[in-house]
Amino acid sequence: MHRLVLVLVTCLALVFCTSPVVRGGQERGAAREAGGGPGAERDVRPEHRTYSGAPSRTYSYGPLAKQRLTAYGDRNPARPGPLRTGVVIVHGGFWYQDRSAGWNKWARRIAHAGPAVFTLDYRPNTEAPWPAQRDDVLRALRWIRSHSERFGVDPHRIVLLGSSAGGQVATSAGAYGAGRLHLAGVVALSPVVDPYRSWTASDAPDGDKAGMQVLRANAARLAGCEPGPPPGSRHRPGPGAGQWTPREAGPPDGRTRDPGTCRRVWRDMSATEHASGGDDPPMLLIHSRHDFVPVEHSEALRETELRHGMAPGDITVATVPGAEHGGGVLGSPGMERMVLSWIAARTPGGTFR
Repeated sequence: MHRLVLVLVTCLALVFCTSPVVRGGQERGAAREAGGGPGAERDVRPEHRTYSGAPSRTYSYGPLAKQRLTAYGDRNPARPGPLRTGVVIVHGGFWYQDRSAGWNKWARRIAHAGPAVFTLDYRPNTEAPWPAQRDDVLRALRWIRSHSERFGVDPHRIVLLGSSAGGQVATSAGAYGAGRLHLAGVVALSPVVDPYRSWTASDAPDGDKAGMQVLRANAARLAGCEPGPPPGSRHRPGPGAGQWTPREAGPPDGRTRDPGTCRRVWRDMSATEHASGGDDPPMLLIHSRHDFVPVEHSEALRETELRHGMAPGDITVATVPGAEHGGGVLGSPGMERMVLSWIAARTPGGTFR
């Protein structure tokens, strides 16, 4: 009798511990520990079903520890057949958090729809100042194109998908030089298109003062200096914008930057400074209505691209209800379908299911 009771208790414990509800709670707790903090991007798990069938493998696209990418896709990508679209995910996290692993479920879900998907690591602002992050993304794109046969990818059908701070890096990489030559499109979720706009903002639209301070502090660390207002401007950094020690705000490589260099770096961090219209790839820029990073960032980029000759249909700024940020926007109703449809329309011939 005692043995029967013990068996029943053991079985119930196994069922309970392996149930989706329990696993989900554990995963959410681990995600909070890994990437929490004010204004932090939420865990970007898909809203409904996830796909675990797409295998993944990590590669080095450069000699440094952070210059790595993970590829998700078909078990036999080099088999004869149509070449696929490539989707390259650039994670967010205030330019210092390592958030690429948080995208693995979305990467597998997108790969299930047909594209080959890559999630990138890049050097954080604690290790290297701007433009190291943009350089890393451009280097990774060159690596993927040079190894396109290995992944069954059409090198002319590669799209960047950037989130939050990763959206800033993605839009900057797309607008830098003749981006249309190596990218079929850029999708950015809550992109911090112009970090200086956030520096001069009085507050976040959703009232997240702590999150705005973290954003300002890490933008200054990314630039390697704290900017002053432009000559003749009435704009001043918002409350709390200067409350960091020189060590925190200074460049991680230990060098100092004179005021002229500082202004040039802050301008260079904005995609609007490099927008060249027809030379840039099509862009889809998405924010939530009460986003931590307001839609004005993307509207300014759209206006600049149109002014330089980009076709109106090649740059779309969309807003969705709510206050989701970054990867959370992709989980909003209809957004996954919208993003995949947009990518498919700009990569004709790519395989989508």
